[in-house]
Amino acid sequence: MGFFDDLVLAEEPAAEQAVLARLHPPGEDDGRYAPPVDRFAPALSPQLEVVGVGAETRVLLTGWSVWPRSVTLHLAVFRKMRRQGGDARRQSGLRVGLLFSDGRRVTSLDGTVMRSISWTGPQGQPQEAATEQAVGLIPLDPGLHHSRRSLFKTDVDLYLAELPPPGETRLVVEWPDEGVPETRTPVDVDALHAAARRAIEVWPGIQPPEQEELPASFATLEVSGPPALLAPPLNRRQREALRRAEEARQRYVPQADWQRMGYRDWGDAALVRARLEAGAPPDARAGWRGATPLHLTAEQGSAQAVAALLPHIADVDVRDDEEHTPLWYAVQSMDEATVRALIDAGADVWTPQAEPWSPGRLLLTTPLAPLVQHLPGAVELPPEEVAAQQAADALIAAFGTEPMWTEGLGVCFVQGLDEDELIRRLGADPAQCPRTDPDDAPFDPMDYDESLRYVGVTGVDGAPGGCVITQDGYMPSDDAVLRAISAGTTAYGVYFNPKGGTFGALARDGEIVAGDEIHIGPHESDPAAYWTFRFWQRKHAFPYGADVLAYCCDKAGLRISEGRDAVEGQAPRRWVPLPTRLQR
Repeated sequence: MGFFDDLVLAEEPAAEQAVLARLHPPGEDDGRYAPPVDRFAPALSPQLEVVGVGAETRVLLTGWSVWPRSVTLHLAVFRKMRRQGGDARRQSGLRVGLLFSDGRRVTSLDGTVMRSISWTGPQGQPQEAATEQAVGLIPLDPGLHHSRRSLFKTDVDLYLAELPPPGETRLVVEWPDEGVPETRTPVDVDALHAAARRAIEVWPGIQPPEQEELPASFATLEVSGPPALLAPPLNRRQREALRRAEEARQRYVPQADWQRMGYRDWGDAALVRARLEAGAPPDARAGWRGATPLHLTAEQGSAQAVAALLPHIADVDVRDDEEHTPLWYAVQSMDEATVRALIDAGADVWTPQAEPWSPGRLLLTTPLAPLVQHLPGAVELPPEEVAAQQAADALIAAFGTEPMWTEGLGVCFVQGLDEDELIRRLGADPAQCPRTDPDDAPFDPMDYDESLRYVGVTGVDGAPGGCVITQDGYMPSDDAVLRAISAGTTAYGVYFNPKGGTFGALARDGEIVAGDEIHIGPHESDPAAYWTFRFWQRKHAFPYGADVLAYCCDKAGLRISEGRDAVEGQAPRRWVPLPTRLQR
């Protein structure tokens, strides 16, 4: 008689049932995000000890489930009391980590990655889904059974998708909410590796199932999750805030050189003082053009940083590779306190550094002129230069004081033509080109190629006045367009290339007579107008691009008092289709 024969009744063989699912061979992600429970029986490696102590709480390590290439860490949390409201997901909850012999750290706070999951839809078609997947020490659901639940004991299972490397490994536990300080416990790594060799593979050599045996779709649903007492990982915003805070802290760590100083760091007086106090040489060549710290702080217009450096500087007129002094860059920054500090320290005001321009001569064209106009050696600007500067400033002011968006903008200024005449020269019928808002333009602004086939035309008053052509594209500066509209007059087109550089072209009497790349800062060999229209000035009261637009307006011979609406992207204008001969 068999062992169970006296305890059961004989039954007919069970009817054949449809297959719900079959185990597949291991995939690429097998064991990466969860224990391989379907394929292996783990070896158990006991390690029973207290790994964290609080006034009302004990955290115990109860052992390890060891798979061939990974481990599950088993903790048990014991408490003498439970508070109203239960456990809340807080950053000061239970924190668990492992510190490996190679210096790496994995924790229950390591965050998530986006994981792609493949599955088969109801009609058999392959599908892809994405989900957030925990990494590091991955919290597991300890089970839904009542036998695993207790009011005063909570199981915490954490999965590590690798075996700790040989050598010293420590388990680190901390729980601020329960008064558990950071506690480190040695881990017997040799025992874990020995246990891994004892894990049993249940289905070695398993083959893929036959497709026809599988149902159209199959799904299961479980509701639970890891204990809420675990501290949650930081989200992206929180991680970024911590990163910035750590970068800010590292900036002020004593360092006896000027390495890793960013462009704007030179305006931070506290940082400059910290480097000086640590022994950073004040006269070092710290910039890409041979600039010293004094050049770089003056360029930032930071009077406090300049003041921190000056007591350590032997030569206040030290020159960089371009033969400019710190005062030259302070003038470009237009910071009164910085300019004053360098002048009070004895900086040379009147020696030209880009003929005929000296720091003092530049200042005479600005509201800071009173700082230098009565100093020994002061020069007086010729009347014609003063008039040219006033005219340039008036043209710059014509483009307002509010910020403008110029990236990707194309603009052409045309002297003396009214809107109808300009439209006819562009090959269109003025009657077919009414004034409309950009939202009612006869093209889709999101279609870049289509938008290049239209330009906007607006008349501007002045002495003389004329017209302005605009487009979110380069056609207003195209040679063919400039030739078509400039017979008997002058036109200047410019394109603010979003990929770098601002390019202009001058047309007169139907011919292209000049072209230039308009520089952000002028050099000694550049046209005098680059200086007059303040391309040298790094900080100013006018919006970005207003100086370039004013320069282009002047090159076309226009004298206008209001140009903002003509170039503003949201202002109404007359939309003109370009004929095929003018398209690109």
